[in-house]
Amino acid sequence: MLNKEPDTAERVTDLESRIVFLEDTIETLNGELAELSREFRLAKQALQHMYKRMEHMQSGDSGIANPADEPPPPHY
Repeated sequence: MLNKEPDTAERVTDLESRIVFLEDTIETLNGELAELSREFRLAKQALQHMYKRMEHMQSGDSGIANPADEPPPPHY
């Protein structure tokens, strides 16, 4: 009868190595997901800010004078 213990020990070692690799991968992916979530939140805030500015500009409340609406300078 053959001794199966070396195969079992190798399998356990292989499984332990895979677990360590998977844990590292999960930790890396979790960090990337957190960073992407932060970037998405910032992009969403910037987009909301731009929409508000566009609404103000369309309502004529931009705070920026339109040169076409101003009278010509006195030297014309």
